[in-house]
Amino acid sequence: MSESNLNESVSIDRVVERYGEWTAMSIYLGNDKYTLMPPQVDYRLRRLVQITSDLVGKSLDQLRVLDLACLEGHYGIEFAQHGAEVVGIEIREANLEKARFVKHHLNLNNLHFYQDDVRNLSKEKYGSFDVVICSGILYHLQPPDVFEFVKNIYKVCDRLVLFDTFISIRDDKSVEFEGKTYWGLDYWEHAEGATEEDKKRDLWASINNVSSFWMTEPSLCNLIASVGFTSFYECHIPVMPNNYHSDRKTYVAIKSQPVRVLSSPITNQSPQAEIPEHEPKKVHSAQIKRGPIFRFVKRTFPQPVKNIIKPVLRAVRFLEPDNTPKFLNKQANPSK
Repeated sequence: MSESNLNESVSIDRVVERYGEWTAMSIYLGNDKYTLMPPQVDYRLRRLVQITSDLVGKSLDQLRVLDLACLEGHYGIEFAQHGAEVVGIEIREANLEKARFVKHHLNLNNLHFYQDDVRNLSKEKYGSFDVVICSGILYHLQPPDVFEFVKNIYKVCDRLVLFDTFISIRDDKSVEFEGKTYWGLDYWEHAEGATEEDKKRDLWASINNVSSFWMTEPSLCNLIASVGFTSFYECHIPVMPNNYHSDRKTYVAIKSQPVRVLSSPITNQSPQAEIPEHEPKKVHSAQIKRGPIFRFVKRTFPQPVKNIIKPVLRAVRFLEPDNTPKFLNKQANPSK
């Protein structure tokens, strides 16, 4: 059943009979009917649309939007209903036909779905887009494909990319790509011995790679910067109350021009720093819980005695390094 011969006379029951029930996306069809019943709130949908509306700098009906590995097409359908020109790419026929059914049911002529592997993404093939949605696909790819994929996203993007993805909280494995090292873990997508048909039927997994590479957050940030995006943000609001995974994040990458810093040449000339791996997150000393002896010493010992003790405690790493500004040290020790 191709897009050319799928028409409005096709019923949802016929689509379900041939391709199975909708697995994730509860899309309103009118007359109190949704593709997935009972209807479900989609907090991720709200978040992606709100981010775009807030940041893209155009009205939604002026946008060209790309939805990568679009599953059953809900995000693309939403943007098309706002008047955007939308392209959805999905490799599995079952997902694609469900998306095309809704497209035709809602008469969304500004929405186009293509059966393709997102690893084939190129500007020559699909053009460029104001907004690229990369939700639920990044963590299904293996190196070097995952790195090349992000590079290709950068090439087709004119302004925003919305990444919704799992990140690794472990740095078990390192991978080299174009002279840089990225860390993360391997995730097994399919059981050993799974056939091509088994993989195709697993609608929420990779299409052919048995395992995928989940990047740590520092590695993902460093990759985003290395391909050319000028800033990268994590979204917290709109809230996703049904997302209980602290390792599932929504990020926004902005493609713009590096700003020139005028008031500080040394700052302007310094290269962009990378986020370090394998380091514990630093916090202000006021937030470190100390024992009663430490609190007693801090409260009762005179400052000259504490000034003698502190270097010793820093040497054995009981205290963090001294980051006190120089002018405050001079005030505390006027003889220096």
